Amino acid sequence: MTTDTITTTGTVSRYWKTGLIITQADLSGIISGDPGPTTAPGGERCRSLPPSSVPGLQALEEHFLASMNALASADGAPEVTDCQVEIQVWREGYDQPAFSCQARYAGWTILAASPAPEHAESGCLAFADPRAGSAGTAMPGLPWGRQFLVTPVPGVHAVVPGWLTCSVVPLERNQHVTVAAAVSAS
Repeated sequence: MTTDTITTTGTVSRYWKTGLIITQADLSGIISGDPGPTTAPGGERCRSLPPSSVPGLQALEEHFLASMNALASADGAPEVTDCQVEIQVWREGYDQPAFSCQARYAGWTILAASPAPEHAESGCLAFADPRAGSAGTAMPGLPWGRQFLVTPVPGVHAVVPGWLTCSVVPLERNQHVTVAAAVSAS
């Protein structure tokens, strides 16, 4: 399943009975240009950029908070009042094996990306099926084990519960993605 199959935007969707928000964010006024290519070749595969690299950081934080609060409301949980946003550049070879976080919610917004990679899944965010019985491997004919992939195209915005197992599919040679990664503070 990829972001192309999502029919609702800006609302809580349920996959595996788990609330997720996957939508297209309007990046107007948030970022101008792509700071990713300014990183030196052969440098770090994941590099944090200063907050000043995104002029509309406040608007981006508000977008994350709105999505986190939509999930909180759908789950009957308390309101999220703050989040921390980190701007990162992911470069060729970067990947992140299965991880989750201690925060109530985690989110990503793709701010910029190099042209489409040769391999369709390269650089995708992958969300694992959390249901019992899923070994994380899709088996033909079985309803569980399929991960949900979010393609790294500018404007894609995803917010999920912090406990949900996520990963980043390795980026291929000459590929880069500039992403805002956020976690809820409350």
